[in-house]
Amino acid sequence: MRYSISIAEPKEHFVGMFAEIGNPSKEAFQLQLPSWRPGRYELGNFAKNIRKLSITNELGVPVYYGKISKDCWQVDAEGLSKVILQYEYYANQPDAGASFVDAELIYLNPVNCFMYVVGRMFEGFELQLNIPDTWQIACQLPSSNKCIFAKDFDELADSPFFASPNMVHHQFALGESNIHFWFQGGAGPDLVKLEEDTRKYALVQTEIFGELPVKNYHFLYLLLADKFRHGVEHKDSTVIAMGPSTGFAEKTFYNDFLAISSHELFHLWNVKRMRPQEMLPYDFTQENYSRLGYIYEGITTYYGDLMLWRCGVWSFEEYASSLAGDIERHLNNSGRFNYSLAESSFDTWLDGYVPGVKGRKVSIYMEGLLAALVADVEIMVATDCKANLNTVLTKLYQESFKKGRGYSQEMYQAILEEISGISFKSYFSDLIDGCGRWEFYLEKIYDKLGLEVLIVDNEGSAITCSVKRCENTTEMQDKIFEYWFNCTYFEGT
Repeated sequence: MRYSISIAEPKEHFVGMFAEIGNPSKEAFQLQLPSWRPGRYELGNFAKNIRKLSITNELGVPVYYGKISKDCWQVDAEGLSKVILQYEYYANQPDAGASFVDAELIYLNPVNCFMYVVGRMFEGFELQLNIPDTWQIACQLPSSNKCIFAKDFDELADSPFFASPNMVHHQFALGESNIHFWFQGGAGPDLVKLEEDTRKYALVQTEIFGELPVKNYHFLYLLLADKFRHGVEHKDSTVIAMGPSTGFAEKTFYNDFLAISSHELFHLWNVKRMRPQEMLPYDFTQENYSRLGYIYEGITTYYGDLMLWRCGVWSFEEYASSLAGDIERHLNNSGRFNYSLAESSFDTWLDGYVPGVKGRKVSIYMEGLLAALVADVEIMVATDCKANLNTVLTKLYQESFKKGRGYSQEMYQAILEEISGISFKSYFSDLIDGCGRWEFYLEKIYDKLGLEVLIVDNEGSAITCSVKRCENTTEMQDKIFEYWFNCTYFEGT
């Protein structure tokens, strides 16, 4: 399928889409626009952004078509070898998962705005960008002569791109791979410092899975004028929208920038390759329900910050400050008494990305992070610091992605128990499938790590907390804490 993309109305933020669709069977067919995008597990209703839809034959004669669902069209193309599709897409949402177009930028997430022929997702796509010769293209897909190529719709849908005359590009080698930074909207932080820090956390992440399974990885950074933070993972890239673009002089802003970058890179393995069986393959036409958000988002959130401490980019005090913020969000959500983590994962399709009814649910990110922390420490204690959650993820990666299959909760639990040598039955019944038992587990975990977690109930306002090392710790607490930080420290002892 060949698409031609132009900026239709830059001030109104419309991108023009023109496609030639070969019809070798010369029969009626259906055009499908995705109903959601991977990385945000809720319906997106992208079709609401389409206007001026037109379908004709090669001579410009209208072809009859009709809408048969919210985002699918039946095209009466019997007897035609080719049809022409044209429409405009409203691209005025400059976050990490949507699309934005103006006079100097085409930023598209193809899953928002490109259609495919039902039953022919496996066919290749060519995107011809009608842009000046001075513009650059940033994308994980190959490109040549202002044309982007995808082997099938799955690959296209997962490949956002920038096209602009104003991008800053920096790349460096990491082993046999190349890491690319693309900045749109500003120069970003000190690139030498960013390269040094990215190299450090990327290496400790790679050690867990045993490989960096990509030749080129692209960080597409969209810098905004106002305060903002959003990232979305893709197979060989990520889009991260951050603001304000002037904030890099502040250490807290730069640390937050590193945290979201580390989180999104960890998704390279966890969900972009190692994926729940319910999402293999993705079904773009409807909800892909899963109770496993505590793995693909919770574990990723846990490791995103932890990797920055383990690799030395953050001090323990910086990591502890971030962890304290996560615990605060947990304590200020009464949903932990009312709804399970697994149910909250299933319900992201219902209300997972809005506040919703107060106290109804928990977060697959925050409570998922804390569930990962509990599992990590339980494994360390049970194995006398010979294994941890790293060991589990290594095996889960081998047993799922490397064998071409998705994972299940049963597989994850079996690996936890195999590595630790203990039962995780209560862990799953209390923290994953149950509710109301969080503090019982967390207080024990804090003690095993020798952490002092000071919680302050501010008389009706938000609960606050701080995390630091206890002044007097036991030899066992020191051993577990040291292994938590440096997970190779006690290997072989």
